[in-house]
Amino acid sequence: MISGRCKFLKDWPEWDSSIHADNAQIERQGRAMTYHFTFDVNGLTETGRFSSTSDLPYYDTSLSQCTCHDFQDRRLPCKHIYRLAVELGVIEIIRRPAGGYSKELLSGIKSMEDVDTHPEQIKRMEKARGAKMAPISIDCIEQTAVFSGSGKKPYETTVVSCTCRDFFVRRLPCKHIYRLRMELEKLCEDI
Repeated sequence: MISGRCKFLKDWPEWDSSIHADNAQIERQGRAMTYHFTFDVNGLTETGRFSSTSDLPYYDTSLSQCTCHDFQDRRLPCKHIYRLAVELGVIEIIRRPAGGYSKELLSGIKSMEDVDTHPEQIKRMEKARGAKMAPISIDCIEQTAVFSGSGKKPYETTVVSCTCRDFFVRRLPCKHIYRLRMELEKLCEDI
């Protein structure tokens, strides 16, 4: 059986399989296989300990829980839970058609006169308008903002760069950059 990008190799009774077909969950499934973290898995207890870098905290993970902020906020499988499930042989994350990160697509967007008109960028602008995208802080003079990240470390954003993974990989405006630009137009035009 397949749900989202999860091909089930064993029963996973902790979650209803329909949860994995949600678009946000499909993104987490992809990040489970591409995100750079280190981990130790204990097959006997079916648990793992994950860390993104040596200066960040670790997250204790089981097939039903994780100590990361994403899981604590949503109570749905995070990238750590999905990776643990892969490592334990519960699921396989199947490939999906190339999306926002294909080299050809990125090259095409970057060659456009106005990258903001490309559908991939428009999607990011739409996400930027969401209530959850409100910045933690904005500096109108320096034209910078701080946004909540998926971990404990927030994203530092300027009008041309961001510390989020989307910008790091694509080198194109991410939702944080678009939100900062919107906020600067709205709040800081008189400064």
